[in-house]
Amino acid sequence: MNFSSLAQLRPDGYLLEDFDFIEEPEAAAALKIAHQTLIKYRKQGVGPAFSIVARRVMYSRASLRTWLESGGTRATTA
Repeated sequence: MNFSSLAQLRPDGYLLEDFDFIEEPEAAAALKIAHQTLIKYRKQGVGPAFSIVARRVMYSRASLRTWLESGGTRATTA
């Protein structure tokens, strides 16, 4: 996967990659689903847990893994 989009410095000096977050299109690719499908899951509250970072929807790799291991039915939190 391409990590160049993660190497953006936050105001507090941390890199997003330090927290192992990826943006929504990359998360969809990692899950092997369409980006629009992941958006739909997020809006319905049935997708992986996500965070909003600098007005972008971000997913931790751990939340993607947990969601897959739970059968893909865990409710999300913002």
